[in-house]
Parts: sequence; C-alpha cells; structure tokens
Amino acid sequence: MSIAVLFFVVACAVAPVDAAPKKWTFMVFLNADNNLDPYGVEDMNEMAKIGSSDFANIVVLIDREKGPATLNYIEKGKITLLKEMGEIDMGDYNVLVDFVKSTAAAYPAEHYAVIAWNHGSGWKDGHDAIIKGISYDDESGNHITTNQLTIACQQIKAALGKNIDIFAFDACLMQMAEVAHAIPGVDYIVASEEVEPGAGWPYDGVLSGLTRTTTPAQFAAHIVKAYAASYNGGSQGSSSGTQSALEMKNYAAFKDAVDGFAKAAMAGNYGPQFKDALNKVQKFYYRTNIDLPHFVELLKVTVNDAGFQTACDKLLAASAKLIIANGLSGYSTKNAKGLAIYFPASSYSFSAPYNDLAFAKDTLWDEMVQDYYKKTTAATVVSDVENGDLSSLMAYVSTANENNREVSAHLINKLNFRVFTEGGFDSATQESVRHLIAELKNK
Repeated sequence: MSIAVLFFVVACAVAPVDAAPKKWTFMVFLNADNNLDPYGVEDMNEMAKIGSSDFANIVVLIDREKGPATLNYIEKGKITLLKEMGEIDMGDYNVLVDFVKSTAAAYPAEHYAVIAWNHGSGWKDGHDAIIKGISYDDESGNHITTNQLTIACQQIKAALGKNIDIFAFDACLMQMAEVAHAIPGVDYIVASEEVEPGAGWPYDGVLSGLTRTTTPAQFAAHIVKAYAASYNGGSQGSSSGTQSALEMKNYAAFKDAVDGFAKAAMAGNYGPQFKDALNKVQKFYYRTNIDLPHFVELLKVTVNDAGFQTACDKLLAASAKLIIANGLSGYSTKNAKGLAIYFPASSYSFSAPYNDLAFAKDTLWDEMVQDYYKKTTAATVVSDVENGDLSSLMAYVSTANENNREVSAHLINKLNFRVFTEGGFDSATQESVRHLIAELKNK
C-alpha cells in the first residue's frame, strides 16, 4: 500500500467545541519513534478513509522517528492537528495514562477502545532479556513493561470510573496468558499470538465495522475478523498471522482451570507425553511461546488418566469461554487457537526472571513447568548413569546456566543419593560424577 501525504489542519484546542458524549472514542497510542514510522503514517491514512462520525471519535497520539509527537483528530479525508506535543517518551507508561485520561475527558463516550501500536514482545525480548512489554521508544530507549501495563490500566480505570471496554495491541506476540493476567480493569483484549506484518491492522476495515449500535463484544470480534480477512488475500495481501479477542470476565475461571491442569500434571509422571506435545504444539516467532489450547488438546489424546483428562476438559472449556474470537491467515498458524503461554522445551532455555511475573506468582504454571524439567531430566540422567553412560549428564552440565539452577539442584540431589548413598558404582564412575556435580554447582 502506498503511503499518502498527510495534511494537517491546526486546531485551536484539544477538546472539540461540542464535547457531548458519543457512543465510542477510539484512541490510538501510536509509537512510531522507531523503524515502524512509515507504517504509522500509512495507518493514520487508513483511519481517515472512515473518519470520526456523529457516534464515534478517532484520536491518535503519534510520535514519529525523526519528528515531534502530535495529537490528531481523524475525520473522513482529513487529519486535524490538535496539538504539537514536542518530543515525548512513549516508552513511559505515564504518557499512555495521560493520553487516555485527557482524551476521555475531551472526547467522552459510552465506550472506549485503547490501541497500543508499536513493536510487541509478549513478556520478553528475543535475547531472553526480560523486556516484557510494548511501546519501544528508540529516542529514549525506554519501553512499557508488562508490570507497568498493570499500573497503567489500574490508573486509567480509576480515572474513567469504569473498565476500559477494549484494550488492544496492534503489535507482535502480545496475546499471551501472562500479558492478559497483567491487565486489570479491561473488558476485552484484542491481540496477536504471532508476529504481525509491518502493515499491522487494516484500520479502514476495522473502523468500517463500528456503528452506533456496535457493542464492545461485537467490535472486538469484528477487529479479529477484519484483521484475518485482510491477510487472507485482502487489503494487506497474503501472510500468516493471528488475531484473537478475550472476554476478561471469564479470566478468573480460566486461571482456576490452569491451576487445576497444573495440579493434575504434577500429580502424575507424564514426561514422555509432555515432551511429545511440546514437539508438536503450535509455536510462534519465539519458540518458547506455545498455543495453550492446542497443547492441552495434544495431551488429552496421549495421557490416559481420568483425573488428567478431566483437568484437560475443564481448561479447554474455560479457554473456549475466554477466547470469544480467533482469526487466522496462512498455513503456518493453522493450529493457533487464540492464546499463547510460555513453555520452553528445555530447562536451560527457561528465563528465571519469568518467576517475577504476576502470572507466575499467582498461578501454578511455572511450578508445573519446573516439575516437568525435574522429572524428565533426573529420570534420563540417572538411568543413563546406572547404565554406565555419562553422556546425558555431561550434555546437561554443558548447557546448564542460571536459568535452570532449580532443576540442577534437584538433579544433584538425585545423583548424590543414587551414586553415593545407594552406591554400586565403580570408583572411576563415582569420581567422574563427582567432578561433573562440582562443575554443575558452579553454573
């Protein structure tokens, strides 16, 4: 899509002359102070194809890569400059809060949709650094972390006196259980499990579905449908992608079902089945992100235990109520069901700071993941040592790091008991194991 030239009409005030409440205010926090700058301009032009109306306001705060930030009111065929903002840090969650609060005050409405536009990384970045968030501002080097999203949404809800109707991410990899858990005071979340192409949302297609009578649930579902259609040979071309909508009133039941599933998993010894499911499950750009419903479906087929089967059924049912819309394009995302979660296949890939997330603290998911690592690692390594083969122990030691120290401690205890307490090994094997344990303790 070609990028049209924007024409700005300078307005004398932020608030409109007639600030009577409308049905909707659609506000976009458009952080283009990075390499996505051209797409930000293009998206504003897409919005202007529809424009504000007598029932909807469209307001955009855009910070460009090599220019000042501006606040804009989008009308059909026209983008009106409301205010020059100068250089601002859109990686600061306070700027997001101020934008939503001031826009809601100037353009009151029955329903509010807040769209965070930028690079997204779920809860971490590609180098396993715990960036955990969205809105990367190249000028400041700052970003909004997942934990800061929690604070921002709490403050916005307090200012509005109600939940945000829709909080959406036009960004990559944000539709994760860990992110949803961190966003209070929101009725619906719309986001992508997978990376989004640079063109992002088709804003003309998205806004064309907004009418005077559109409910938040209907609009959230429409965004998902419009996004998928645009990449299935539509306005954005053809590309694999995902988009889904969560109805957050059903999140508490989903969280309980996650804990029930985790308890059932830890009560058994299903290492081979989990390993097989992790090999087959739908993964995304970060291979540590897996599709949760697909993972549970795979395990339900292979684990023949009544209690575990019941836990799977409950989690799948809760997920179906939480995920009210799921849209896919392309082939590589065909098993994406609408919600991703963190589960690295190997313990050395597990990022220890994950445990600092509210989701990890408030659920048993991380305990279940660690239980899987401990059971499978110890069983394999100890069995191999019993058969005189130290290769799996040496391989584990070579990859061990600060991220899997909990698993390493468990393995050391198992080895000490089997090799030195129970014994029955020749002195050469015991000496080799002793040296490897010493090396492992220093990892």
